[in-house]
Amino acid sequence: MSEKKTIFLGGTGLIGSQVLKILSKNINNITALSRRSNNNYPENVQDILFNFDTPLTELDLPNCDHLFICIGRSLKLRELLYIRKKDRKNHFKIEHDYVFNLAKKAKEMGANNLSIISAVGANSNSSNFYLSTKGLIEEDLKNLGYKNINILRPGHIITNKEKNEIGFVVWVIDIFFKLVNPFLKSSLRKYRGIPLDKVSEFMANEEMAGIKIFHYDDFIK
Repeated sequence: MSEKKTIFLGGTGLIGSQVLKILSKNINNITALSRRSNNNYPENVQDILFNFDTPLTELDLPNCDHLFICIGRSLKLRELLYIRKKDRKNHFKIEHDYVFNLAKKAKEMGANNLSIISAVGANSNSSNFYLSTKGLIEEDLKNLGYKNINILRPGHIITNKEKNEIGFVVWVIDIFFKLVNPFLKSSLRKYRGIPLDKVSEFMANEEMAGIKIFHYDDFIK
């Protein structure tokens, strides 16, 4: 196993839990920052309770080589299109401020590699608040001085789980993309739904080489 020191954010989420499971098979030194204690992490993952509202000047992180970021605000389906103004401050804090502050501190502690889940269509100039926030954090992370950054921009994540595991709405959307994917061609291919295992394996295993952005075709290669 590699002794590379890794910090992981978002190990309880849909994608994060899968990425962390894969990483734990190859990397021995992983620290997962969590808001609540988690007993489901692999045995070789150190779980540290962490207050994400801690000011940047008071953040205390261990030395690390690689920072993985899979955290994000839980969204209602309609919020992919429109986030109410009263919810935007909290959304921005979670999707941007938490991520930026932790990435900045990790860089100070020696990290040169950063991998993050973003979203297809991320653009700081977008009129869509969700996508503009994703685009802005991508830009700000690029300015922190990391040698290598992998930015993943998947479309809808197809879980391939049962309806009672993921809820009726997500289950229907999974089926929708399985049917529609073949018709999304050329420039629309990047909007195809992507299986959870493909994104997770890619994030955990993709080599670092400069600052790169990845879409659907990269995940299925």
